[in-house]
Amino acid sequence: MDSLSEENMILADCLSKCALGDHQAFEKIYTLTSGKLNAIICGMVKDEALAHDILQQAYISIWRNSGSFNPEKGKAFTWILVVTRNRAIDQLRKLKRRPNTTELIDTLPDETAKADAGAKAMLLKRFLDPYLESLPSDMSKAIMLNVVHGLSSREIAETIGVSPNTVKSWVRRGLKKLRTQIDSTKLETLL
Repeated sequence: MDSLSEENMILADCLSKCALGDHQAFEKIYTLTSGKLNAIICGMVKDEALAHDILQQAYISIWRNSGSFNPEKGKAFTWILVVTRNRAIDQLRKLKRRPNTTELIDTLPDETAKADAGAKAMLLKRFLDPYLESLPSDMSKAIMLNVVHGLSSREIAETIGVSPNTVKSWVRRGLKKLRTQIDSTKLETLL
């Protein structure tokens, strides 16, 4: 008797024991088949995590349906392979039916967010303009770029042509001066 025939006899015996609820027989089936089945599924789905999920579903089906295996109709490994292959095909069909929305969501720009941010920036600029006129022009420009347009100190420094520390100082001193001039309740309602 060759090793394949012997393995099929062992698997057939284990399947009949599984039908009676024998957990050790199920472990033996898993030990004898999991490596081969995992390789087959990975070849079908090209995704190792999905292959593990499919294999788990297949073993649940094997456990539940082991009583339907008939050794007179075929080999035990072939029956196990068909159950596993069917689980993989079912999963592939589900994936094809389900639209892949995550890629679409990631690539579509959110126009409403831009419109809201643009409108808010415009209102903030209109509100701050009269107050910024009282500040030195570089300080006023730095505050406008930072507060209204959201640029970092480094980005502003590159735009104006000064060091980032100078920009931070201008923004900090300018905002401190503006706080004394602007009624905080007006600013809060705007923001």
